[in-house]
Amino acid sequence: MEKENTTKIKGEILLGIIFALELYALPVQFYLLLKNPEFTFFSAAVRFLSFFTITTNTIVFICSALLLFGGRSKANAFFRKCTTITAITVYILIVGIVFNLLLRPVLDLQGRYLIVSEIFHTVVPILFFFFWLFFVSPEKISFKVISYWLIYPIIYIIYTLFHGLATQFYPYPFIDATQLGFEIAIINGFFVLLSFVILSIVLISISKLRMKFV
Repeated sequence: MEKENTTKIKGEILLGIIFALELYALPVQFYLLLKNPEFTFFSAAVRFLSFFTITTNTIVFICSALLLFGGRSKANAFFRKCTTITAITVYILIVGIVFNLLLRPVLDLQGRYLIVSEIFHTVVPILFFFFWLFFVSPEKISFKVISYWLIYPIIYIIYTLFHGLATQFYPYPFIDATQLGFEIAIINGFFVLLSFVILSIVLISISKLRMKFV
């Protein structure tokens, strides 16, 4: 019992760190965007939420907040499920992997832009993965749930392509239909979805493996 309590406290401390980082980085990122005189509050909000990085880190923020402060609410019960946390871990790891492999080499961020970027793309993905790996009770998750986990990124890609057609704004260069053409952008989107599938299979397999040692 004492060991379980110690593990629970460590998990809550890690969640608290994630929560605090997101509580700092999300408003700062929006403030930095709002400073641009080209944006109204509404247009800045739309642009802000057009980034998969932002929507996913917001999900992580909501998840950590509910796990820490949600009590016995239905929303809290949903976010405590291993299946839910595993899906969120896939999403936030993709944020980190895609940024560090594809975007970091072409960006030159400084100051607060660099700080919030590192929180979103490196620190939070690593910490949330550690939380999932060490403090979430494993379950035997069916590979069939991957089709449901893909709904979020599929909706995001569709939104991004059509929003881009209307506004000429694409948040990521690998899905910029203006520069690459619509066909190439769709193909790149397909490969991003494939990366979701592969990572989902890996994490589900790890969860199944952990079950054998519980």
